[in-house]
Amino acid sequence: MVFPNGWGDVWHVAGPPPGEPALDDAAFLRALACQLQGTAEPQPLVLAGISNGAGFAEHAARHGLLPLTGLFLAAGTIRESSRQVVPVPRQQAAVTIMAGTGDKMVPYNGGELHAKGLAGRKLRRRAAEHGENQPALRRVVGTETVAKDWAAANGVRGEPAAETLPGTPPDPPVTRLIWSGPDGPPVVLYRIEGGGHGWPGGPQYLPARVAGPIPRQLDATQILLDMVATRS
Repeated sequence: MVFPNGWGDVWHVAGPPPGEPALDDAAFLRALACQLQGTAEPQPLVLAGISNGAGFAEHAARHGLLPLTGLFLAAGTIRESSRQVVPVPRQQAAVTIMAGTGDKMVPYNGGELHAKGLAGRKLRRRAAEHGENQPALRRVVGTETVAKDWAAANGVRGEPAAETLPGTPPDPPVTRLIWSGPDGPPVVLYRIEGGGHGWPGGPQYLPARVAGPIPRQLDATQILLDMVATRS
């Protein structure tokens, strides 16, 4: 397992920026995978990300820029501009998504990004410098729409099976939606009712007063490790 970092601590979520075409994050990941795997072409892997990293991971997976067996997204989703180009992902992969319906930075149902504070200023400054100020790059796709896109790519039809995972106060309840079928890998969405912007079950990506409630009974790290073990 490796933890690569985007240029200047931020990933370009929809391909190389117009103002800096050499900043190709997907090419960087491909080269890194080849070096670590000792192969001329990257072999299937599990790609995971949170927030900005989740948006980039979804873009790279959807466009087939890296061969995957698994995709793990926490508190982040794809930009509208990227989905407009590729409405249905170009490869099959097991997908797990964890997102809070109360996320104030990345709206669960899609819409305008709301990055505030130091992180928001940094993102806006980079967007201006790199020519990434297009409105479609500031809007994200709804989380359940992304899950359904991957279910379609995996050949899974019909409605998902739904299960409520009760929370222990002050944790919020969680709805687990599973799209599964005989012809492709599953798509699992943990919908954290009222949850904010963070890594479920672990240290918060933002302070609790900003991130909102994150259920401790859901260990995102363990769920990710289970995916890696299953898909490897």
